[in-house]
Amino acid sequence: MRRVLNMLILFLVMLMLLSGCMHIRERVLDDIQLATAAGYEYIDEDKIEVTAVFPNFQPDKSVKNEILVASSIMSKEVRDKHSLQSEKPLLSGKLEVTLYETKTAERGIKDLLDTLERDPSVGSNVFLAVIDGSPKELLSKQYGNMDNGIFLSNLIEQNIESGLIHKTNLHQFTYKYYAEGMDPMLPIIGKKDGKINLKAIGLFDGDKMVDRIEEKEYFYLKILLNRKGENDTHAIKLDEKTKVSIFNIRSKRKYQIPKPMTNSDITIHVKLKSMIREYNDGPLRDRKIKELEKAMEEDIKKNSEEMIKKFQEKGIDPLGIGEEVRTRTRKWNKEKWEEIYPDINISVQVTMDILESGIIE
Repeated sequence: MRRVLNMLILFLVMLMLLSGCMHIRERVLDDIQLATAAGYEYIDEDKIEVTAVFPNFQPDKSVKNEILVASSIMSKEVRDKHSLQSEKPLLSGKLEVTLYETKTAERGIKDLLDTLERDPSVGSNVFLAVIDGSPKELLSKQYGNMDNGIFLSNLIEQNIESGLIHKTNLHQFTYKYYAEGMDPMLPIIGKKDGKINLKAIGLFDGDKMVDRIEEKEYFYLKILLNRKGENDTHAIKLDEKTKVSIFNIRSKRKYQIPKPMTNSDITIHVKLKSMIREYNDGPLRDRKIKELEKAMEEDIKKNSEEMIKKFQEKGIDPLGIGEEVRTRTRKWNKEKWEEIYPDINISVQVTMDILESGIIE
């Protein structure tokens, strides 16, 4: 009995000592401001302007978005300047999205990401995006009765889930930045007719944006990027009067790399199983479906190869072709790959299988 009592006393003493050493600082939600989105823009050679937005919940349960704007030569210092403008400390534990103005993205965003990577309260699933225009102007507007950070996060997330754009967040960007044989991409958003929309995909060389993929090219990028995909849509004009739109039920992509780390040809095989969503030139008989399959195959091959050639000319590899080569050889050499990559003949072979053409003939 005495032994049990001694162990209990020892346990209580240790518990008191540990609680005294931990110095856990409690935060009451009513006593802090939680930023949900932040926008970055260089306003001169050394000074970065950071706009933070946080929700202010009104008595009638509506949401009023409020912003704090400050500038400094270091983005981390801006937080202190934000707090000087606020009656409550501004924290980033609920950060959903960070935005980078176009010229800032072209200059390079690695130094700006450093503050996110070092902050333990910021999750790796924070969305990153480039913005055409001023982050301050975009974040200062009210978009319905919703927190702006949540609104922007939902905009990006639903486009990822619906298959319109690739998956992208802080973890994905930093992984591709540090990996050998691939380059990052980010969505580009902007205002059109008073509404925010996803305008393009920004292509990066390291941490610098060097080009962009426009909306009409999303489909080709997606099927080349994903090993397996679905829910993609695509429409083409076959001639002056004939148009067709498909819904991609399922797609598979694989590489044929016979001689890694050489100038030998690389072939990307793409197989698609699709259905006709819309067709404007009469009944769809078996013969016509075969013609449409052939036309779609040629369209995808042509546009995909043109896209890849543009990547090679820019010296960027958003598809991760270098990564595919690296996993197939023990003689991987990053410098040699970067030297031979622009001159390799990379072709795309497409097989289209239209499974359904609708119930009405």
